[in-house]
Formats: sequence, C-alpha cells, structure tokens
Amino acid sequence: MIAVHERIEQIRVDRGVTKSYLAKKLGITAMGYHHLATGRSPISTDRLQIIAEALEVDPRDFFCPKPNDSVSFEGDIQLLA
Repeated sequence: MIAVHERIEQIRVDRGVTKSYLAKKLGITAMGYHHLATGRSPISTDRLQIIAEALEVDPRDFFCPKPNDSVSFEGDIQLLA
C-alpha cells in the first residue's frame, strides 16, 4: 500500500501544484514541506485537511487507492472453488 506522503506527492504532481505553494499554505518552510513530503515528519490531520483543500481533493483520497494505482498483496493467494 502506498504511504500517505507518497500519495500526496502523486496528487500534487498530477494537479501541477508546486511544493512552494503547499509550504506557503501550511505556513512552513520549503524544507519543512520537504520533510513532510518524504515521510521524515508526521502529517497531522489539520495539515492533511489544509493540503486537501489546496489540492482540491477529498482527504480520503490520500488513503484510498484509485483504480489506476497499483496494489500489492503479501502472502499466498487462495482461490475458492
């Protein structure tokens, strides 16, 4: 499953939004945003809401894969007859 910070970055790039724009919306430095975007700093629910509003998406989009996203499974897969 893709990490939340990676999903945010996917959406940000898809929407053509700059890292600087999101940093400004969050009231943090570019380096502060870099730490969020790379998973080095945790992202609070308040910040998730701000990011979602800035990207014009539902915050759930950061957690739910879209149909085009790859999904990986661990372990054995058993088919039921």
